[in-house]
This record gives sequence, structure tokens and C-alpha cells, in this order.
Amino acid sequence: MLPSISKYKLYLYLFFFIFLSSIFNFKFSENYNDIFNLKIIDINGVSYNEKRNIKDELNDFKNKNIFKIKEQNVLKKLEKFKIIESINVKKILPSSININLSTTSILGKTFLNGEEFYIGKNGKFINSNQIFEKHKTATIFGKFEVKEFLNLYNILNSQHLKINEIDYYYYFKNRRWDLVFSNGLILKLPAKNKKDSIKIFKKLIDNNKLINTKIIDLRVSNQIIMTNNNE
Repeated sequence: MLPSISKYKLYLYLFFFIFLSSIFNFKFSENYNDIFNLKIIDINGVSYNEKRNIKDELNDFKNKNIFKIKEQNVLKKLEKFKIIESINVKKILPSSININLSTTSILGKTFLNGEEFYIGKNGKFINSNQIFEKHKTATIFGKFEVKEFLNLYNILNSQHLKINEIDYYYYFKNRRWDLVFSNGLILKLPAKNKKDSIKIFKKLIDNNKLINTKIIDLRVSNQIIMTNNNE
């Protein structure tokens, strides 16, 4: 006959069993949650220094549950970096996020309130402190909207002009542009019909009509005013 167990001992055994089970379950739950905490943020498509700055910005997401990190919150953080043109964010379980980036082309630089900014093909002013690579590019003067410069740039590009030979752009309040080329030639464009004027300029270049020419003035419709270097 088995010895009888007192109710007191039985309750004591049950208490220890439940207590030990609770500790085990707590440890298991803790370890389980830790598995899915974000540990690695992998960034591709940018320079080393840009990558470092972006990682610093995203550090707030480290050690947070990967399932609770929303893509839109990551994108909002990345909006600060104007040089970025496209973003692809992918969660890789259990504890990594892979971010593939592409950067915009730099088309020019300008100055806003005394600070240097680059102009991206993505239509954004990019503070020079976000860019760590040297860019040899034209300087744009005047108070203009990026879309106005992009419109001019695209017209010049469509006419196959050598844009890399333009050193300076000057924008005026009446919405017209002067272009200064590396050989010293100045092109004055009208406020309207820029494309037609640039077509005329391209024909003059192709036909070698600009020998010893300093200024091409196309501001007046149906007129070409040319000033020589000696004048």
C-alpha cells in the first residue's frame, strides 16, 4: 500500500510545479520575442558615408519587434535624405531589414540663404552636407523653382547640346535664362518659346556660325542678335 500524501505536501508540490512552469514559460517567451527584435539594417546603393548617416537615422528601430516596424515609418525617416531617388524596403526574418536605394543624378548647384545646395534630377534641392562625393557641375544663380530649371535642362538635352560645357545659368524674375558656356559664349533666351530658340542656337552651332561670337541674343522673337568678341 502506497504511503499517503498529506494535502499540505500535495499543495506544496503543485505550487512548485506551477512556479517552475511559469519561469520556464516566461524565459521561453522572452527568448522568442528577442529572436524577432531587429538587429541588422542592411543598406545598399549609396556611398559609405551616406550609408553611415542613414543608419544613424534608422537606429531608433533597432531592438524593436520586426513585425511592429511599419514600412511607412521607415520611408518617413528616409525622406530626410533628398539625394535618394528610389527606395525598396524588405523585411528578412527573423531580425533583419534590407534597404535598397538608388541616388539621383546631380544636374547643378545653387545657393539658398547662403548655403550650398545641389539640384537633383529627382526635382529636389539637396543640401551639400548630405553629399560626400565631388560633383563638377554648373552653378545656377537666381531665385527659381526646381521644375523651371528641369524644364530648361530637358529642352537642352532633347536638342543634344553639350550640357557639360555650360558653366553658369542665370535666372531672371521675368522667367528667362542666360547661359554661359565654358568657352565664354553667352546665350540669352526669351521667357517664352525656349525650345524654338534653342533649336535656332543648335543650328548656329552645327553650321559653325559662332566663330568669334561672344553673345547670342534670342530674346526678341524672329531676331538673332550676335555680338563679336571685338565689340
